[in-house]
Amino acid sequence: MQALSANDAAVLWRALFGDQCGLLGVHSALRPAPGSKRLSRHRSRFFDYPSRARAAAEWCLGNSADGLEAYFCAHLLLAKRRVKANAAPVLALWADADGAALGPDSPEPTAIVESSPGHAHLFWRLTRPISPLRAEELNRRLLLAVGADCSGWDLSQLLRPPGTRNRKYEDAPTVNLLELDPGVAYHPRELDIALPSEAPPVPFPQSWARDLSTETTGDVDLSNLSPRMRGLIAHGNAASGRPYETRSEADFAVAIAMFGAGYDEADVRAVLTDPANGISERYFERGRYGAQYLTTTIDNARERALPREALAGYGRGARGVDRSARKAPAVSARKAS
Repeated sequence: MQALSANDAAVLWRALFGDQCGLLGVHSALRPAPGSKRLSRHRSRFFDYPSRARAAAEWCLGNSADGLEAYFCAHLLLAKRRVKANAAPVLALWADADGAALGPDSPEPTAIVESSPGHAHLFWRLTRPISPLRAEELNRRLLLAVGADCSGWDLSQLLRPPGTRNRKYEDAPTVNLLELDPGVAYHPRELDIALPSEAPPVPFPQSWARDLSTETTGDVDLSNLSPRMRGLIAHGNAASGRPYETRSEADFAVAIAMFGAGYDEADVRAVLTDPANGISERYFERGRYGAQYLTTTIDNARERALPREALAGYGRGARGVDRSARKAPAVSARKAS
């Protein structure tokens, strides 16, 4: 397999972030084996951009060489926490083109990164920075235009840097920078005019209600959940219009829904700790207390979701509980305004 240098990621970031100043967020996690549903040993680092962009790239490649997954935040940050409130002004839009082919009317991307064979991250450079909320709106409209993965538009999105390896697969393919043309850039108003005029509404865009029978998050098949719950997992509570008063309540609702639909603890943990899911924000925000927070949430949700007779034989991490023997109780949610 071709050995790539840190220059590939640094060149991409230069094209995406330009002369902006901020923090470049990177993240690593351990996938115990190809196809594993769990990611563990999560670590986040923040490097000053642009002065330490190459150091950030070397950190990602070093973790990848050590057998870890490596990611970067799609936009710069203003503080050392990868949450939407810390998003810096955005100079490039992004989409996760999960096998989607660009249509003839789609804007030409500035950069294409092959995350695995048949899958790519797409980026569109802007001529000037825009607000984070404006970037989310244009990202959603870009997804309508290019037909990309509807879970890849929101702020704090983690993407794979070129030169690292994708360890979801047995052969751990290298993430490649396929195309890069820094001369391709769009005025925000140009995209505003050219893109579909109606973005998917928040909360729970209509596009989430398409046939999602094979949709997964990480390696967990979520087809047994409702489109509404899948949208909450993908985008998180805030980006879904705050259907729950707090992110902790949203995490609790997801865990209850998953137990009620027949998923086991390993699946629930995988979903709530997958950095690609918006629902994982509260877990990562808790830092070193995240593991205890997650255990408490899961234990309480299991008690709510499973009848007493099912709980009697349900050990932590057990699999294959008869789904017909349990029913998830209703969880109160505040209507989005």
